[in-house]
Amino acid sequence: MEEKLRVIIDDRIEKLVLPSGIPPTVEELQTIVKGNFGISEEFSLQYLDSEFEDYFTLHKTDQIKHKDTVKVVYAAPIILQLQQVDGSLDISFGQQSTDCDSVSYAESSASNTESSASNTESSAGTSSSTDTIILPRRRSTTERCQPWPKQFPIPQFAYETEMCLERAEEDHRKNGTLLTTSKVKADILEKLAETIYMYTAYPSSAQICDVAEALVKKYPCLKEPGSFSGYYGWQQSLKYKMANYRTKLRGYGVPEVMCNAFKRKSPGDQKSAKNVKKPRKAEVNYLPPYPAGEDEESQEQERIQLLTEVRKRDNNKLIKEKMAKTFAHRRNEIVNQSPAIEDIKARWPALFEASNIQDEFHRITTVHLESKFMSKLDEYSPRLLNLFHSKGGTMGLRLQTILLKAPSNPNINITRDIVIRCLMLYLGESADQLFKEYDDADEDSVAQDLAVQRMKIYSIQTNLSEGTEDIGIVIDGTKVLTALGNFPRACAMLVGVTYAVNLSYPKELRYTFEAFQKLFLELDCSKLSPKVNSLKSKLLA
Repeated sequence: MEEKLRVIIDDRIEKLVLPSGIPPTVEELQTIVKGNFGISEEFSLQYLDSEFEDYFTLHKTDQIKHKDTVKVVYAAPIILQLQQVDGSLDISFGQQSTDCDSVSYAESSASNTESSASNTESSAGTSSSTDTIILPRRRSTTERCQPWPKQFPIPQFAYETEMCLERAEEDHRKNGTLLTTSKVKADILEKLAETIYMYTAYPSSAQICDVAEALVKKYPCLKEPGSFSGYYGWQQSLKYKMANYRTKLRGYGVPEVMCNAFKRKSPGDQKSAKNVKKPRKAEVNYLPPYPAGEDEESQEQERIQLLTEVRKRDNNKLIKEKMAKTFAHRRNEIVNQSPAIEDIKARWPALFEASNIQDEFHRITTVHLESKFMSKLDEYSPRLLNLFHSKGGTMGLRLQTILLKAPSNPNINITRDIVIRCLMLYLGESADQLFKEYDDADEDSVAQDLAVQRMKIYSIQTNLSEGTEDIGIVIDGTKVLTALGNFPRACAMLVGVTYAVNLSYPKELRYTFEAFQKLFLELDCSKLSPKVNSLKSKLLA
């Protein structure tokens, strides 16, 4: 049942739509809030209590209900007091991570620093100036934390490079002189490659173009004379630099690039451009490395323990923790070995639950699957319905046939169902290629038919008198999800399954899945086919 919450974020007031209702835990609600409103800092939630008319800390989600108000309260930063001590104590914090900062290392180092400083004060009284460092509360992880940014951030270069660029910018402002980049180009490319890898190991041509454009926009002195864009040469240099950077990472055993090494490929695929395993659907964590202190053997033991935990009742929290912990191991199996869907289900049965599919999708893309899908579908529905009603000709008659099936006062799920079916027809594809409905067939015939389906959302009438039905997903003849409730939710879950088990979209439904991914989930939405691009232009007109 769909529910809504009023969310207060600083001076903003937002509406949060929860298609499946309020989640069972506060952690899940925080994750949804973080994803929907782009919050990167750590925070807690408070709810408005009707009795006291004041905000209290939210400990359980049963403390709130439909249309209640919750408030985002950012966590206080960690403040470390660092004291200078005598030269006999060699203390170093090391370089900060450019990916997800590790607080635990800084905290332990600070603890040692304070302890050493305290001992030194008591014995020799040598403490002097004090500095304050504020660290954000972020978890240490080997996974990427964010997708490709809309505006690429140009990093800070080496000191001598920054000095050279500063002088060149001054000359460019005065007389338009462009910088000869031979002295600083190597450092610029190296830093840019490191920053690009924070988001992806295999940037597309459009992404490399974004980086080159952002570079010359920040430093106009780096524009190239004679280039139609002013940065075409930078694009080519970045392309080759990223190839060299991947070779460098391969030497360090980074799995995301190791999987494409010649010796890892089959004899028939030992060509640089053949069967390259890389993100093709805007995956952020396509093949992450194992967490620190973990390897294939230790993660396999976690997987075996997970098989035991799945059999226990009321064990969702521990299962979710172990699923998160074994993410790298699971992706290594799925991407590198490409097992059959029935083998994946046998080894990872916990994955094939709707909530765990959503968690896996978030780990892979950093996007919240169901809430994002439904919110964008609902946002576009009025304009889509107007578009369908205004369509003429044979296509218009076929659309009207679907639209007239809706009751006079449809609920939100019926409206979503109608919109998706009409959308598929509008894109030139058949709903029968995706949906399979069984009204009054016997169990044996249904089982036999499902066994030959490659990728389908099915609906089986389980009780004709009560009108109940089982809606689920079948992949390669194997039921992967059941009891999904309605077709729109099943569509969202099907997209999640394709990401979780690394499946390609069926060719006969490529435009439908492109709309699901790029319009409703906004993943890789800058590169659209002409048909979907035309649809998007009409929706935004």
